[in-house]
Amino acid sequence: MFQYLRMFKAGSKCSLLCKCLILIIPIWGLAFCLFYWIPCIPLAAYWDLSITDAKCWGFGSCQWGEFGRFFVSQAISTCVLDFIVFILLVRLYFKPDTQRKTRVVLLCFFVLGLA
Repeated sequence: MFQYLRMFKAGSKCSLLCKCLILIIPIWGLAFCLFYWIPCIPLAAYWDLSITDAKCWGFGSCQWGEFGRFFVSQAISTCVLDFIVFILLVRLYFKPDTQRKTRVVLLCFFVLGLA
């Protein structure tokens, strides 16, 4: 996102959106990482199923409904954030006054995203 920020004029709507995403994406990532790193209390209950009084959630849950809701929420939020970033760049790519050099760089970003 910091690389993308350089492509937009300071003070523009796209620049503001980019700055917001610079804050939102790491917070989102940290929140989900905490759920991955600490799936149960006590932590040993994640791999030791003999601990019966543990509280597990997300990917540590033994209930398919809870596991599925967590998986779907993580997948949908990832897709939404990726789509916002993609649309941000597509909009710049098709803007009539975008320089040729910028379009080539954006095309390279799109190609890298396909891999």
